[in-house]
This record gives sequence, structure tokens and C-alpha cells, in this order.
Amino acid sequence: MFTYPHKLQKLINEISKLPGIGPRMAERIAIYIMKKDAAYIDNFKETLEEIKKIHFCKRCYNVSENELCTICEDTQRDHSQLCVIESAEDVLTIEKTGKFKGYYHILQGLINPLSNILPDDLRIKELIERVISSNGQIKELILAVNHTVEGDVTSLYISGFMKDAGASVIISRLAKGLPTGSDIRYADEITLGQAILERKEI
Repeated sequence: MFTYPHKLQKLINEISKLPGIGPRMAERIAIYIMKKDAAYIDNFKETLEEIKKIHFCKRCYNVSENELCTICEDTQRDHSQLCVIESAEDVLTIEKTGKFKGYYHILQGLINPLSNILPDDLRIKELIERVISSNGQIKELILAVNHTVEGDVTSLYISGFMKDAGASVIISRLAKGLPTGSDIRYADEITLGQAILERKEI
């Protein structure tokens, strides 16, 4: 029975671990890379090595090359608004709307007990500390998470936690202009921008 050489099979196995990549797709990608010339492969390898220099912003947990990301370093943004999102990809999505001028806090996931993702696994404690330590500078939390079961649970948890901590901050959520069960990363700029403008307090 034919099997791929060990080094190629190892590459296929690593590629198949990427989100949304199944075994057949991983096989096609690996074969594609193998057929490229040495210069392409060297450049690809160098690009992967460069990723080691990227880490998470120590304030908002966005991706950054420095201690603080470019948004946190921007002193011209609105300090009174903090947009709470699931992942770093959502920053680009919201920024494209041009409707939000505040800062971000990335949870790095949503509460999902079925997948063993609990509140302590997320950046919720850091969010609470950030709001409280702002001494009233942060006046509104915009929970820009998906309208899914996980998003609803996470929003309710954060809202309850904030009230228990005595944080005097308005908590709002994106309007239902986004379809229920949708992912904000795939929403068009007009729909997402309108949802930001029509957010409701919870």
C-alpha cells in the first residue's frame, strides 16, 4: 500500500490542524507547497518564523508587534467607550465600518461549557479590572459579540459581573440588525455599522 514520504505526511498532518482544513484540503495544500521552488519555500518558512515576533497587546489582547497595539497607542480615540469582542479578527471588521472610535477589549473566545471554555479561560477578569481601574473614564461597554447562545451567555455573564463589581458603566450590545446566529466577521460594513449605531443598553 502506497503512503506519502514521512516528511510530506508530517506537513499534511500539521496543515490539517488548521481551522476549517480537512485531510483532503491539507493534502492538496501540502502537494502545492512541495511543487513550488526552493525560493518560495524559503520565503514561506521565513514568514512563519516572523510570526514568533507577534504577540498579544498587554492591554486589550489584540495582535501586536509591541507591548501595546497601534489602537491602544492612539491617544486620539474615545476613552469613554470600550468595545468588547471575541477575537482579534473582529477588530478589523469593526474598524472597516468607520463608526467606532473607542478602544477594544478582546475576550479571546466566548463562554461555551460544551467545549470546556469557562469564564476563567477568557479575558473577563482583565476586562473587569480595566473598567474599575479607569476610575470612571470608561463610561460604556459595547458588547460586540455574535447573537448566538455562546454570545448571549457571555454577554449576560459580563453584565452580571459588572453589576456585582459595582462598576458604574453603561452596558450595551449590538442591535439585532445582525441576523441571529451570524458571525460579525462575515457581515457587510453597512449592516455592521448600523448595528453599532443602533446598539441597545442591556
